[in-house]
Amino acid sequence: MHVRHAKAATVAAVLALSFATAASAAVLWDQSDWNTITEGSVNLSSTSCSPTSGNTKAHTACDVHFSGPVHITTVRIYETLGNVQTATQAYLWIAPKTGSLPTTVSTDLEQASLSKPITSVVVNNGAAQAVQVTAANLSIDLPAGDYWVSLTPRHSLGLFPYTVHLITSSAVVGDPTPTVVACTSNTNWAYNLSPNKPDYAIKIEGDMVVPTLKSSWSKVKSIYR
Repeated sequence: MHVRHAKAATVAAVLALSFATAASAAVLWDQSDWNTITEGSVNLSSTSCSPTSGNTKAHTACDVHFSGPVHITTVRIYETLGNVQTATQAYLWIAPKTGSLPTTVSTDLEQASLSKPITSVVVNNGAAQAVQVTAANLSIDLPAGDYWVSLTPRHSLGLFPYTVHLITSSAVVGDPTPTVVACTSNTNWAYNLSPNKPDYAIKIEGDMVVPTLKSSWSKVKSIYR
């Protein structure tokens, strides 16, 4: 093979390797240990708010931490069986965490651009059952840091027993999960289950970004020396 062509082939191989190792599949945050005894609170966005039907727009938000840059592909939450299984869309809101409670205006969580397709499947923990609600095929890149993540299914409240977002069985990590009601524009984030103030069940998957491109580029340059 001609030397120039050999060098070009080597460069291509090095670049291919650098892209192939630029990320690794991972569970980025895991608080999926949903409680089989104690439930949680309503987490849904109905078409409208009504004191007669009980329909509301209540968003739970979990705090998460990423030690390095991440590429999010999937967000899952865990809820009780019920009307959530009829939902096909949910609002996915992710924002930097700057304090123990979010300060974002409630109606900002209801923007059409935040609506994502979801799927639901029943999962078991012994005799207990829950609904795993999944927003998949995401492509969200975030730098290292602390964030609020809220996945709120869009459906009506329905009949009792209502679908609720399940709490975790383990201790709180970071700060407890707050809720905001978006029937009006407000920043009244609060804890629904005081005084316990638990975390709510969530799991985030994707890729942990590995910065290999720079070192690979150095190898490429050395080939031409």
